[in-house]
Amino acid sequence: MSEPIIPKGGGFQGWLTRARFTTVLWMLMIPAMAGLIAFTYIPNIESVIYSFYKWDGAMIEEYIGVENFREAFRGDPRFWGTFLLILILLAANLVKMWPSIFAAIVLHRMKSEKSQYLYRVMFVIPMVIPGLVALLLWKSFFDANVGIFNGFLRATGMMDVLAWADHAWPAMTAFMNGSVMHWNDGGSMAVNVLTLPFKAITAFFGGPWGLALWGGLVLMLARGVKPFAKLWLLWPLIGALAFLAWGDGPVTALLRGVPLALAAWGVGAWLRARDIHEAPTRIAWLGWACVAVGVILVMVTKVWTHPTNAFDLGRPAWLGHSQLVLPAVILWGFPWIGTVGVLIYLAGLSNISQEVYEAAELDGVGFWGKIFRIEVPLIMTQVRINLIFLTIGTLNDYAFFLILLGPSGGPDGAGLTPGLYMYQQAFVNGRLGYACALGMVMFLIILYITVFYQRHVKVDK
Repeated sequence: MSEPIIPKGGGFQGWLTRARFTTVLWMLMIPAMAGLIAFTYIPNIESVIYSFYKWDGAMIEEYIGVENFREAFRGDPRFWGTFLLILILLAANLVKMWPSIFAAIVLHRMKSEKSQYLYRVMFVIPMVIPGLVALLLWKSFFDANVGIFNGFLRATGMMDVLAWADHAWPAMTAFMNGSVMHWNDGGSMAVNVLTLPFKAITAFFGGPWGLALWGGLVLMLARGVKPFAKLWLLWPLIGALAFLAWGDGPVTALLRGVPLALAAWGVGAWLRARDIHEAPTRIAWLGWACVAVGVILVMVTKVWTHPTNAFDLGRPAWLGHSQLVLPAVILWGFPWIGTVGVLIYLAGLSNISQEVYEAAELDGVGFWGKIFRIEVPLIMTQVRINLIFLTIGTLNDYAFFLILLGPSGGPDGAGLTPGLYMYQQAFVNGRLGYACALGMVMFLIILYITVFYQRHVKVDK
C-alpha cells in the first residue's frame, strides 16, 4: 500500500507548502465529516438524551430520569417477548448463511475466468431491483388464493403432508413442553416416531433447555478449570438461558446438567493427561452442538403449538395466521443466496493460496474435505463480518415487517420484532422518549453480541 505524497522541504517555504497541502486535505474531508456529525452523531446523541424524558416529539418534554429504563426492564414483558421471534430468526439465519457460502465456493473453484465473471454479474443484477418491489413480489407469492406457493404445494402433494403435520407437530410440541394434547391417530403415530430422541433428552437433561444449559457448561469447561472464569462473555449467555428456562423447570435442568458437565470436564481432563491434544477441541464442539440443538428445539416448539386447520381446504393464509407467519418469514428469500454475502465470501476465498489446495490434494483431501478443512476455516473473518451484520440487521429491522404485516406485527403480533415494537411505541402510541430508551437497550444487546462474535468466531491461520 503506497503512502500519501506529502511535500517535503526545509525553511518557511517548505512549511508553507506542507500547510497548504494539509489544508486542502482537511477541506476535502469537511463535507463528509459535517454530514456524518449532522445526520448520524447528533441524532444518536439526542436519542440518548431523550431516553431520560417523557417525550411525544411535539408538545410534551418532561425529564423523568430512569423511569423509561425501569419500565423497559420491569414493566414491559411484551418488549422482551419480541426477542423470542428474534432468537428464532437468528437461528434460521445461521442456517440460511450456508447457501451463500457454498455458492461462493462453487464460483471460486470455477476454472474459466469468463464464466466466473458472468456469474458474478448475475449475482449483482438483483441488487438493482428495489427492495420494496421484491417484498411485494414475495407477498403475492404467499397469497392464499392465487399465490404460487400454495399452488406448488397442491401440485406436489405437500399440502396433504402439511395437513397431517398440522396435528402431529403440535402434539410433539405439547410433549416437549410437558403438557398433554389430544390428537388423532395419525398424529399419535407421528408423535411416537418423532419423540423417540426427545424422550432421551428429557430423561437426561430435563428437556431442551437443560440440554442447552449443559452444552454451555461443557463449552466453558472445555479448556479446564483455570480459564473457566476468563470466559466472561459466556456467563451472560448461560444466565439468559437459565432465565428463559425458568418456566420450563430450571432446577431440574441445573440438577441434571451440572453433574453431567462436571463429568464431561473430568473426561476431558483425563484425555488431556494422556496427551490427546484434540480432546479440548472435540469437547468444545460437543458443547456447541448441544447448545445449538437445545436452543433450536426450544425455538421450533414455540412456533407451531396448536393445530391451525388451515390446510384442510388447501388454501392456507400464510401471512394471515399467527402460527404460519413465522414459517413464511423463514422461507422468505429462498434459496437464501445473498448477493453481498457471496461477494464478501469470494473476497476471502481469493486470498487462499493455490499452494494450499495443491498440498491438500497431495494429502488426499477430497471435495468436501477442502470445504470444511480449508475454505470455511480460512474465511471465518468474513463469516464473522456477515454474522455481525446479520445480527444487527435482524435485531434492528422493522421496515420489512411493517410493510408486510403492519405496525401491529400481523395476527396476534406474531411478527412483532423489537424494532417494530419501538416504531409502534414512537409513531403509533406517541411515546418517543420510551422508544429511545428501548433503542438504548437494543444498543447494549447488540454491543454484547458483537464483542462475543469478535472473541469467539475466529480462526488461527
